[in-house]
Formats: sequence, C-alpha cells, structure tokens
Amino acid sequence: MTRRQYLGVVVSSTYEDLKEHRAALMSAIQGQHLHAVAMESDSARPVTVVESSLEKVRDAAAYVAIISRRYGSVPECGTNPDALSLTHLEFREAVRLGLPILVFIMGSGHLLTEDGVELDPEKRRKLAEFREEAKFAGGEVHQVYKEFNDLAEFAASATQAVAELRRVLDVPVLEPVVEADDHIPAAPALYAKPRYLGSHDFVGREAQLETLNDWARPAGQHSVLLFEAIGGSGKSILTWEWATRHALGVRGDWAGRFWYSFYEAGAVMSDFCRRALAYMTGKPVKAFAGKRQAELTELLVSELEARPWLLVLDGLERVLVAYHRVDAAQVSDENAGGSDEIAHRDPCAAIRPEDEELLRHLAGASPSRILITSRLVPRVLLNPSSQAIPGVLHERLPGLRPAEAEALLRACGVTGASAAMRSFLQRHCDCHPLVTGIVAGLVNEYLPARGDFDRWSADLEHGGSLEVGQLDLVQKRNHVLYTAIGVLPDGSRQLLSTLALLPYAVDYRTLNALSPHRESTTAARDLTSTVSDLERRGLLQHDRSTGQYDLHPVVRAVAAAKLESGDRELLGTRVVDYFSTRTTSRYGEVSSLEEVRDDLTLVRTLLQIGRLKAAADFWFAGLQSVLVEQLEARSEMLSLLRPFFGSTWSSPVAELPDGDVANLVNSIAGCMYSNGDLEQAQEVCEVALRLSITGNEPDETVVNLSNLALVVSQRNRLASSRRLIWLNIELAESDGRVANVLRARRAAFVWLARAGWVEDAEEMWQTLPRIAGQGDLAKPLCYAALDRAWFDFEKGVLTAKDLDRVETEGREHGYRYVVRTALKLRGLWRAERGEWARSAAELSEAVRMGREVGVHDARAEAGLALTQLHLGELREPAQVAARLAGERECADGALARLWLEIGDVEQARKHALAAYRWAWADGEPYTWGFNLERARRLLVELGADIPVLPAYDPAADAEFPWEADVRAFMDTLRE
Repeated sequence: MTRRQYLGVVVSSTYEDLKEHRAALMSAIQGQHLHAVAMESDSARPVTVVESSLEKVRDAAAYVAIISRRYGSVPECGTNPDALSLTHLEFREAVRLGLPILVFIMGSGHLLTEDGVELDPEKRRKLAEFREEAKFAGGEVHQVYKEFNDLAEFAASATQAVAELRRVLDVPVLEPVVEADDHIPAAPALYAKPRYLGSHDFVGREAQLETLNDWARPAGQHSVLLFEAIGGSGKSILTWEWATRHALGVRGDWAGRFWYSFYEAGAVMSDFCRRALAYMTGKPVKAFAGKRQAELTELLVSELEARPWLLVLDGLERVLVAYHRVDAAQVSDENAGGSDEIAHRDPCAAIRPEDEELLRHLAGASPSRILITSRLVPRVLLNPSSQAIPGVLHERLPGLRPAEAEALLRACGVTGASAAMRSFLQRHCDCHPLVTGIVAGLVNEYLPARGDFDRWSADLEHGGSLEVGQLDLVQKRNHVLYTAIGVLPDGSRQLLSTLALLPYAVDYRTLNALSPHRESTTAARDLTSTVSDLERRGLLQHDRSTGQYDLHPVVRAVAAAKLESGDRELLGTRVVDYFSTRTTSRYGEVSSLEEVRDDLTLVRTLLQIGRLKAAADFWFAGLQSVLVEQLEARSEMLSLLRPFFGSTWSSPVAELPDGDVANLVNSIAGCMYSNGDLEQAQEVCEVALRLSITGNEPDETVVNLSNLALVVSQRNRLASSRRLIWLNIELAESDGRVANVLRARRAAFVWLARAGWVEDAEEMWQTLPRIAGQGDLAKPLCYAALDRAWFDFEKGVLTAKDLDRVETEGREHGYRYVVRTALKLRGLWRAERGEWARSAAELSEAVRMGREVGVHDARAEAGLALTQLHLGELREPAQVAARLAGERECADGALARLWLEIGDVEQARKHALAAYRWAWADGEPYTWGFNLERARRLLVELGADIPVLPAYDPAADAEFPWEADVRAFMDTLRE
C-alpha cells in the first residue's frame, strides 16, 4: 500500500522575536485544514537538532519561512559545515525537495525591539545573503514572496497565501516524480523504500518507545522485535518515529538503517533482500538480480552478523498465506488468521518456504536488529507452544493512552473538554489511533460547530448516536468507520466505495476515470473538492512523491464490506467499463503478472459484483492460458477463482453452465496437483468429471478422466490409474476426435514408461497420432515430446539434441512448465555424465523457475545439492540434506545418493529404503520400474537387505463409484 503524504506545512523562523507572527500563521494554516509543523509541538528527541529539523521538512507537503532581522541559532555539528542557521538549513532542504514555498520577509518599516536586531557581524552577513537567496530560489515549484511591515499586514498576507497554497496542494499530480529503483543512499544514511508518510503527527507511545530503546541496545538479547496489532493501531508510525528519530540516540554504531514496506505493489521478501544488500554493500540492485533466495539469505545474514544494521519490515503479514488472496487489500482483521480457503494451508505460514527460512535466520542475526510489524505473527517465529522462538521479542501493540488519544484529536484541530474526549475515545474505540483520526474528521465536518467536540458528541444525530454496547475492539473500530462513511456526501461516498473495490493504489488518470462527477460540467473542480473532503476526514491518502491515491487497508476493508448490492453493481460496473479498455490483446507476449494486472482487476471486479458468467467468459478467452502455461501462476489462480465456489472447492456455484464449471474445476484441480494437495485434487477432479458427463461434454470428460488418472497414480495407486487410463482410451476412441485420442494414448505412454514396461511403452508411442502441432494440438504434442525425453533418459539413450528440441519448442509456445522441466532433465542428464558445473547451471535455473512460482521441485533441489557438493560449493551439506528431507515432498532416491556422498550411511540407507517402498507401489507388476531398480542398486551398494514387500492384491483395488458413469456415457456416444 502507498502511504499518503499528510498535509503538513513546516513553520520555519526564529522564535522569540516572532511568537505572535507564528501564532497568526499557524491559525491560517489550521483554518485551511492543513497541519502546522512547528517547534511549539516538538518533543525532545535523542537525535541532533539538524537531523530533527530536516526530517520535518522531508515529511511535509509545503514549507513557510518568516525571515525577520535576526539570523537565529547556528548548530555546531559535523552536518552543518557552513555554519548556517536552522531556518536557513530548512529553507535549502525545502528548495532541494521541490516543495511549495511561502516566504515572508520583514520589511524596513516594521517596528523592532533591541532584541529583534541581529548584532553579530558574521550572522548579519549571512542574514543578508539568506534574504536575497529566499527571493530567487523559486523555479517550477509554487513560491510566494511577500514583505510585511506590521503584524496585521502579515496576518492578512499569510491568510491569503495559505488559502492559495491549499488550492495548490489539492491539484492532482498528473506526472509523478518516481525515484529510480537503484537510487539508494550510502550507508549509514537512512534508506526507506518508500518513506512512510502518515496522516498525522506522532503522539505518545512512551512505553513502546522505551521498549524499543531497551531492545536495540547492544546488550539486548533479541535480534527481532515484532509488534503485532490489528489494522490501524499505529504500528507503522510508531516504528517509523523510532527508527528515524530515536534509534540514533540509543546507539551510535548503527552501520545503517533500512525501512521496507510490504504494503507496496511488488513488495516481496526477495526484493527486500536485494535492496538491503545493495544498501549494505554499495552495489546496484541489479547486481543481486540473478541470485536465488537461499543465496540472498546467506549473503544478508552474513552482513547482519558482521556489523549492527537496523532493518524495519513493515506490514509483514502481506507475505503470509492469510493475505495471499485476490482481495488481500480488502481482508478484514476478523477474517484474517482463520482457516485458509485455498488449499488447507496454515494462514500464518509464509507463502514461500524460502521466506520462512530467512525469517528463521533473522532471529539469530546479532548484533543487528530487525524490527517487524504485522497483523499476524509468522508461524516460523513461534514454537509449538505458540511462544516466540529464541531471539524474537513479541509485543502486542495496545491502543493509545487516553491522554495520547486526546493529544491526537487536538492535533487535528478539535477542541473540547479533556475528560469528555478521553471518556468517549476509551469507550467507543479503546483509543485506537486510526479511529481517533476518523473521529476528528467527523467532528471537523460537523456543520453546526466545526471542530467542537462537546457539541458534536452531545448531538443525538451525530456523535451522540454512536452506541457500541459490548462490541470488541475490531467491532468498535468498524462501527465508527461505518458511521464516518455513512455521513459522507454522495460524491465522496461513491469515490471511496469505488476505490475500495480495487486492491491497490491508483494514479490520477484512474481516479479521474472512476470519478462520480464525470458527467458534470465542473467535473475537475468537483473531483478536487471530493478528494479534499475524503483527505480531511482521514479516509483517503495521497502520496505526492508518486502521485498515487490509496486507502488505509482497514478503511478499504470496511468500505468494501459496507457496499449494498445495488451500489456494488453500479460502482463495480464503472470499474469494469474503465478496465475493459486497458486489458491486453497480446497474451502471447506476456511474461509477468504485472502485464495482466488490469485483466486480473477486471475479473476480480466482475466477481465482486456477481457477474460470474462475464468473469468466466473473460477468463476462458485467454487469461487462463497465460496464468497456466506462460506464468505457472497456480497460487494466484486459486485465489482469483475462489468466488466461483461455495464453502468448499467441491461445491461450485450453480449460475454457470456445466461445461464452464467443469473447466474451472479442472483448472483448480491442476493447481492443487501442482501444490501437492493430492487428496483434495482428486475430490475436485471427481466433481469436474461428473459435471462434464452431465453436460454431455466428451472433450472435457476425456480431459478430466485423464487428470484423475494422473492424480491417482501420483497417490501411488498404479493399478487403479492404469485401469482409468485404459478406460479413457476407450472413451476417446468412442468419441473419435484426434485430440482426445492423442491425450488418452499419451497418458498411457507415460504410465507404461514410468512403470518400466519398455516394450509396451514403445508400442504405445507408435500408436500416437502423427500430426502437426498446431492450434489445440500444439500443447499435447509438446508435452508428449517432453514425456519421450524422460523415457529416453531412463533408458540411457537421451541426447543433447533431443533436449534442445524440447526446450526450444516449449519456449516457442510459451509453455513454462516444459522449459523448466527440460532444464531439470538436462541437469540430471549432465550429472550422470559427471559434468557437474554444467549440471549445476541447468538445475539452478530449473530450481529458480520453480521457486519463483512457489513450486518445490524435490528432485531438482536434491540434484542441485549433489552437484554443488561435487563442486565444493555446498555449505553445511548435512543441514541442506536435512532441510530437503523435511519438505512436504521429498525425493528419497536422490536424497539417499546425497547422504551417501556426504558420508552419512545411516541416513542414506533410511532414504534408500523409503525410495524402494514408494517405488514398489501396489506390488508387482504395478511398480515404478526404473525408480525401483535405482533404489535396489543403491541398497546393494549400501550393503542393506532388499525389503520383501507384498505382491499386488486385486481385492484391494476396488473400482471408483463413478467408473460406471463413464461407461454409461460411452454407451451414449456409441449410439
């Protein structure tokens, strides 16, 4: 998520001689619903005064200077080599940043006291230079320069100039200036990706700041501090405040400070690692682009253990299963952390296993400190008793203290009785920071008495109508947000609700296209007014550095949930109409999810407004093929297609034709198969088969029966899978279409090849239809060529030319799985020939491609570890082998060889026995022949006894209930 830059305006001047002028200026600023950033509201901070002053300018939206006849204090420190005053330093920083600037210079006619005149000669010279510099520092940015000769003239000029400034800040940024990816400051300067830009000043949290101080000190026992809290509790602003304004005061030996937000589009753990390493080493990000996550983890941990770095990971919940869904940005706290709806995954597990490995290492990365914020605690950081593992300090972030919540309310311009404010905020939202800000917006928009808390809270049609009863904190928070949304003007409500349908921030072009005022003759002015209204209420955020408009995750979730069906249809249609014009027409050239982001948004929105048939039609028109074949985006598919199903994956919606549903279910089954969830994949395949039979769809029935046979064989039921495959051949030949016959006979060839029935496999290969691979036949023929290459590899007759042909064909058609598997096969082939370096290169790329899409390829991983061992490149071999053995999918045969090469005969024997038992399957003749022979030879090499296992028992191989339905369907095809 992109944080908005709050409308803070720096008030910069000398103090004692301009107290009245500063008060008048701050009154003008607050009168325009802007926030005055001034020394009057400063609290003591353990950082240099120069750093504190410049941070205020960097965090602000605009800058105002009042230059009198005094130059002001000059800090003596290394960061001020020119001995400039604070006001002068702040002014130059504002110019450098390109902020809108207002400059008020005291004229010669202004009455002065003796203390109001600069007497120091050197300072008088610098003051004269500063006054001239301030006149001509403008450019393309907005700048106002005015002289004043008395307080009244100044107050009038300030009121007028600040009103104009407000209009400037309300103008949408059409062409945002985006910082180049590799523009990373040199350590130890703070590197933030991106900078946190909150909606209000930081207040309170003294207890948490003290906890952070104690944790960060060199004697601290924990490398990781994790703040857990529901959305809107102020996790981000707390950690930003401490990291930027307190951390340097706790210890002065930080090698550097790196802030990384996972709310940003494209923010993933691998990107975090690359940017952290670039910052730490001074190298460009691209220097780490080709490195695997495991290598990045190793390099990062090495840097963290060498010197004390401070890393902040904000919003880490976004890498967890609970938020890996199509509507992640709209997930409410009450719906996160429960059971996973995609594939029975642990909601608190990381989406990518390698992310968990990194988090585990961070817990021991002393002397560095890693500060994490998250709505959920990653499971890897907890032990089986749900307590934090060694090296991790887990803190739950409470609401603000009543006095702190009151201070926040007053900082937003609200006035009233202290006791009433504290009581209300405690009762209605437990002093939740986000809700406190929303309450401030309600009070400030209370027309009978803007900003008057006492009047607003007593009005039974406004604050007096809020009744929270016995609601818990999340319910209280949502109740106040519902109220805030409910009182919005129609245009503001429509724009907020429309943006809530989208999972990400939008630029001005999109904001304008989705505007509720498009048909108005004053559309631009009305949109500006609506955006300003939402910003004043704390409901919309704008980041001036990127030009993006966004909603806080909690606001988005609540606003989306509040939409009535009629409004959802109306506003969703507006989104659909806009994104329909932005979808890609060149699916064949797509190589990343970002290239089809608008297409995915279109499908998501259609699903949100209940237009399932339209969503399905668009999905089948090309997007499905892109995600399946070109991107292997299986997890994204599961998330996207979830709304097509009821409470389980086996209960598809009834609104679609059986053929469409069968196709969707088949896609889901493929995803589950790839994820290793074989039991659920079989259940879903059975649903798809019944639907295709009911819908009288021979093509889909052949596809679904073929997939069922594949899943059953992967569950090691070879006899059953063979029966299903030959039943499918009969079905395909009853239908008679070439594509169906090819699919069925190809499945038979694969079964025979894997079972080691060499002569039967060769005979089946000769029966495959010999046709050109065009159109719908391109895929089965390309995959058949890959199947043949595997068979030749097992027989020992594979050639480099065969492999090159398969890989080339896979790349030409955009079949990512074929390319990835061809690379793996070439790596294993080269390993058998002792070409370890070339094998490692091929297997490394295959593993990278798998991990990139969340696929753990057990055989490729073990093969790569073996090649690296031979090359002397495998650090801690036993630990690597143990980690591979602990994965959900384990290639026991390959692991046995790895353990043997490491020298651990006991572990090698254990895995060789497991490989033999798995390859035995149902017993002779239904065994995995080639795998069984490999395991037998390895056991002999290890001096282990060959297990005596039971033969095939036909009585244990009962038919599935639906096999009779398939035969009955074949009878109808023959009629």
